[in-house]
Amino acid sequence: MISILCASLILQSSPLVAGKTYDVPGGGRFDYMAVDSKYHRVFATHGTAQTLSVLDLKTGKESEIKCGQVNGVQVDEKLSRVFVTGGGQTLVALDRKTLAKLNEVALEGPGDDLAIDTKREQLYVCHDDGEDVWVFDASTLKKLATVKVAGAPEYIEYDAKTDKLYQNIKPTDQIQVIDPIKKAVSVSWPTGEEKGPHGLALDRKTGIGFSAGSNGKLIAFDIKSGKILSTVDIAAGTDQIAMDYGLGRVYCASRGFISVVQETSDGAKLLGNVVSPKGAHTIAVDPTTHDVWVCFGNAQGAYLQKFSVAK
Repeated sequence: MISILCASLILQSSPLVAGKTYDVPGGGRFDYMAVDSKYHRVFATHGTAQTLSVLDLKTGKESEIKCGQVNGVQVDEKLSRVFVTGGGQTLVALDRKTLAKLNEVALEGPGDDLAIDTKREQLYVCHDDGEDVWVFDASTLKKLATVKVAGAPEYIEYDAKTDKLYQNIKPTDQIQVIDPIKKAVSVSWPTGEEKGPHGLALDRKTGIGFSAGSNGKLIAFDIKSGKILSTVDIAAGTDQIAMDYGLGRVYCASRGFISVVQETSDGAKLLGNVVSPKGAHTIAVDPTTHDVWVCFGNAQGAYLQKFSVAK
């Protein structure tokens, strides 16, 4: 009887606790998020408002930077810049400290996610619903190459240890590996039970990658061989995922739930599904505080919300 009660309590416990919500002007839809722990900021690309939403975590002040219709955002620590791209068909470079606009170039179509090749300081920008990934010099924003992929590219990540980029391909249920020297796909891996791959995260210390599908499946895979180590049931409709490397957790945002996945020695396991706002489909983690952030809009307005790790 005692063991049954304990098991019930474990199942009912939540790995995250909902926290404060911050108002954002403009209403409407958001896309990708990022956290800059050095300057204590949360970024959310606010496509409807055509701005980058910025929350100062020290003061709680929210501000908006006009960048056009935006989707992807990444922080470049070496160059001290923030890069933003999206449906406005532009790639924008901001000063990381002041957030002043430094440069802007036109794209050949709408952009989506982007990744930074930190070894060469080059940017890889996904052509939203296209079949291309564009490569730019991060310092000058000069276009260097176009990488052809198998279909509409979703999330992309760079790993310095393997010196490869990993690209989710939504319509073909694949992860394609891009060689940054040849600027071409070197190998393609099927995602198994995962369909419609969206969110992607890499644990660069363990060499395990995580790819989340819109069908409610997340795979843990070996980033050198592509071997699927385990498949985890998560909430359906997951878009962006984010990894807390300190806790070994992967957070999956899915418009109503945050699926919390724990990395294990042989893959991953589900810790639980936490209720979140229905419009929240993207997510970011603060590596210093372990706080989890989502953004969403509804009929009342637009918001950023914090979730904290349960104690």
